[in-house]
Amino acid sequence: MKIILSKNTDPYTNLATEEVLLKNFTDDIVFLYINSKSIIIGKHQNALAEINYKIVTENNIPVLRRLSGGGTVFHDPGNINYCFITSGAKGELVNFDKYMTPIVNFLNSIDVNAKLGGRHDILIEGSKISGNACHVFKSRVMHHGTLLFNSQLSTLTSALKNDPIKFKDKAVKSIRSKVSNIQEHLNQKISVENFISQLSEYIISHNNCEPYELNNNDYTLIDDLVKTKFSTWEWNYGYSPKYEFKKRIKATSGRRYEIRLKVIKGQIVEVKINSNARHKDKLNDLQQSITNCLHQRDAIKENTNDVFNDWDELSQEEFLLALF
Repeated sequence: MKIILSKNTDPYTNLATEEVLLKNFTDDIVFLYINSKSIIIGKHQNALAEINYKIVTENNIPVLRRLSGGGTVFHDPGNINYCFITSGAKGELVNFDKYMTPIVNFLNSIDVNAKLGGRHDILIEGSKISGNACHVFKSRVMHHGTLLFNSQLSTLTSALKNDPIKFKDKAVKSIRSKVSNIQEHLNQKISVENFISQLSEYIISHNNCEPYELNNNDYTLIDDLVKTKFSTWEWNYGYSPKYEFKKRIKATSGRRYEIRLKVIKGQIVEVKINSNARHKDKLNDLQQSITNCLHQRDAIKENTNDVFNDWDELSQEEFLLALF
């Protein structure tokens, strides 16, 4: 087994690295990394339904879609990510307990009373400190999980809080849990660097691992995957399952609006706007302007610039705020 400690905190690079290690290597691998502040959604989730769009954009938090299923997680420099990639027999690849147990054993070895939870998670005193997901590719499986060490839990909570009634879809929904940081349960405070060093040493000693350094050829594959997949709107937002969106607003003019959208592969395919506004022609123009437009702020803004000229019953900013 090889062990790789990422020297990069760029979430796009680290998610692309996981896929390259899964699909282009044959060795069993343990990959440890820390991402800068970011939100990572599951492969089958609706990105906009999982996040507080206002908080995310105001704080420049990137939203990325990972290769595996499961729920949304918040990454920051206080969160450690572990990834086991192994080969095996078909039908025997997915085994959450197999890959979470070494992490639980490590935590117990440093006097942290961690236990396996019932939702592919790891708990300390009933609070979640690790969420896990996996993805199978041919005869290989990637199992990865988070370890909340000293993460900014207040940012996590606010960035992942959304209004569930705005979206109707069959996407996988995240289950919000009570969370805690590992550092709060240590007898002696240590740095995140010290913690990840102890974790890597434990894994090496119990798995006969040898260190591996990513080379130029590896990074060529990784960089290409970042450009063509992990940094694209089409993957991170457009890949979301089809959904229906509904929002009611009262504009500063006092006029009320009910906006309904049907979205497939990130594209608005049907629009219906009901209102007590006087200018019905403006409503028709607005509907037509965003039909077949991407459910993306910049695209909608560009398509509606002309519609909002000389219209005092609804501002473009009010409309954009309603859609995200």
